[in-house]
Amino acid sequence: MSSITMKQGEAKTITFTVTDSDGVAIDCSSTTLSFVVVEQSGQPAKISKIDGDFNKTNAATGILLLPLNDTDSDIPAMLYVSQLKIIFNSTNIDKSVDIDFTIERSAI
Repeated sequence: MSSITMKQGEAKTITFTVTDSDGVAIDCSSTTLSFVVVEQSGQPAKISKIDGDFNKTNAATGILLLPLNDTDSDIPAMLYVSQLKIIFNSTNIDKSVDIDFTIERSAI
């Protein structure tokens, strides 16, 4: 996933699928997750989610769900930078990916 787009005030569940370089699903059931959205690196978070905010029901198959509610996306319309961070607890391996995060102006 290289980008996420939401409208202001929209609730949405984001699906992350974690795979290795061969496209094989990675077991994420023993991980600690975080997700943050900022205007620019080093600035305060507009959206910040911790491990308990994720739905890990299908984490063993590499699928992670992150529900965002309407107040999460009630921020100015613009392009942000977001980061999903995954810490594999059994190996202390820390991986992250930067994702473009766009909030579009609501028509209403």
